[in-house]
Amino acid sequence: MVKVLRLLAASLVAVLAISTAKVGAQAVGPVDKARPVAGDAGMSTMVVIERPEIRVLEDYAEPGATRRLHRHADATFHVFVLVTGRLVLTIEGESPVEVTQGQVLDLKGGVMHTFKNTGSVIATIVEVFGKAPPKAGGNGEALALAQAVADRAPK
Repeated sequence: MVKVLRLLAASLVAVLAISTAKVGAQAVGPVDKARPVAGDAGMSTMVVIERPEIRVLEDYAEPGATRRLHRHADATFHVFVLVTGRLVLTIEGESPVEVTQGQVLDLKGGVMHTFKNTGSVIATIVEVFGKAPPKAGGNGEALALAQAVADRAPK
């Protein structure tokens, strides 16, 4: 578990470096290196870290773009960080929620979800997935690290 937390901390430090750039309301990170998401116009994604115990993705949603209903079947936990922009996130069985820049959400691992960029700029999303059983007590440490990143994101 210590290894997973170290990897998570390293990935969140990378997110922090990206999110503290002088960007105003623009997308951050290497948007040009992300690949389009098949079937989801205006959506692109990039794998930042892929290891047996953790995955970190950086996603970009153009204004009006919708990520279709999907899930990450191998995820034991899922931390969703909106670095820039504004979204409406819908988790299967729940009411849609408005997500604003800097928010960190804890989604249940493997849950079906969808989101739409309701803002006027490209939204930058960082998603962190645990792929190994989390430490007893859940993923509170991951959420605390993600919240620290969000607190330093440009407003």
